Amino acid sequence: LLNDPEIILADEPTGNLDTKNARIIETLMLNLATEMRTSFVIVTHDEQMAKALDRQCELDDGNLMENA
Repeated sequence: LLNDPEIILADEPTGNLDTKNARIIETLMLNLATEMRTSFVIVTHDEQMAKALDRQCELDDGNLMENA
């Protein structure tokens, strides 16, 4: 974060967290995206986190499908 990255990749950032801490991390990442004007690419199975994001895509049998 010190180098003001344009994009941050996050693989299952809440995968091993309880619900309370997962929401804290979710809020932190969304705030960082806004404050730093950076983009996050987040890979997650956390449906609640995915719904909070601006854009969602799903990998289905090796095909990337954008959700409407």
